[in-house]
Amino acid sequence: MTAMSTRVITPNDALVVARAWFLEGRTVDMLALADELAIGRATLYRVVGSRERLLGDVVASLALPTMAASLARARDDGLAPGVDRLVGAARIMNHAVMGFAPLRAFLTAEPEIAFKVLFMPAAQVHLRIVEAWQQVLAAAVARGDLAPDADPERLAYLFVRIGESMIYADLLAGREPDLDLAATLQRSLLAPAPV
Repeated sequence: MTAMSTRVITPNDALVVARAWFLEGRTVDMLALADELAIGRATLYRVVGSRERLLGDVVASLALPTMAASLARARDDGLAPGVDRLVGAARIMNHAVMGFAPLRAFLTAEPEIAFKVLFMPAAQVHLRIVEAWQQVLAAAVARGDLAPDADPERLAYLFVRIGESMIYADLLAGREPDLDLAATLQRSLLAPAPV
């Protein structure tokens, strides 16, 4: 009988290694990760939930700071508060996502897993991005910078879906990504035409 490992790890321990591997363009293989952390694979799954959830944590840990940096850059670039700044920040973020080599490598190497990670509820990437934009939009409404026709929760969902549809058009529909169209549609969502 082999001795069981008594090593205790946290989800963050696994996230740190998985994130480093992701950034290197390395496959986040659960058996290799368990070996790296000196634990059993069953322990790793107990700690992180699933491979998709762990990859979701990795992607979200990269996406949310990118979003914050994009909002700061749009402000620093002098874009007017409200629609201009929000659409400008989304455009900056969308360009960053499109040009992020580790994500593109993941999309190419594992398109089916990438789809699950980016869009399915288990990995919570989409949900976390929507929640972050909802907070930004709600703050803009509270400041009087934005007067949308929809509540921030619905607005954030559609705002993010537009961006995702254009950024990942190749994955979703075999089409070329179109960030200009994303910006146009996001602008029309935030600033609907007067009736």
